[in-house]
Amino acid sequence: MSLRYQKHNRCLTFAGAMVFTLTGLALAQQSSYLPPSQSGPPFVAVTKLFPGGGSPPPQDPRVKMYQGNPFYINEGHRLFIWYNCVGCHSNGGGGMGPALMDNQWRYGGQLDQIFASISQGRPNGMPSWNGKIPDGQIWELATFVRSLSVPASTRGGPAQAVPVPPPPMTTHRPGKPVSEAPDVTSAPK
Repeated sequence: MSLRYQKHNRCLTFAGAMVFTLTGLALAQQSSYLPPSQSGPPFVAVTKLFPGGGSPPPQDPRVKMYQGNPFYINEGHRLFIWYNCVGCHSNGGGGMGPALMDNQWRYGGQLDQIFASISQGRPNGMPSWNGKIPDGQIWELATFVRSLSVPASTRGGPAQAVPVPPPPMTTHRPGKPVSEAPDVTSAPK
């Protein structure tokens, strides 16, 4: 091999190593920064007992943004089905996983506590979804899960309506056209 070829080969190797190193540094720096809306709460209390009579940490400020928001509840419902949460929680009624509609929470029922349960996982079955599902989507899932156990009258929407029986069925009489529908304007409201 000629000396000129060896110098050229070394220069290409050095340039390739520098590009690889700088790319790695840029990616490492980029992944270490998460915008505030895409990260979980720093510490979440799952109990009211604290050493020395201490107080619980303050509630995560994102709770106010997500709590009871119909858009995030709807997105959380879509993700609940998409990620097959129904496989264990059976649409919130419980199955292999605990029920989510009964307002009984082992690890806390506040939105940031539910976020921590989804993100960190829990013993005996709940896997950790941290790093597998974006934090924004975990907040949406937590918002939906929390909405399952809140009575309709406190969700900010109308209270659950009392079911109204349907109007009585009419039978078809010969001679009367089928297209005539029963009068539903007088149905009870």
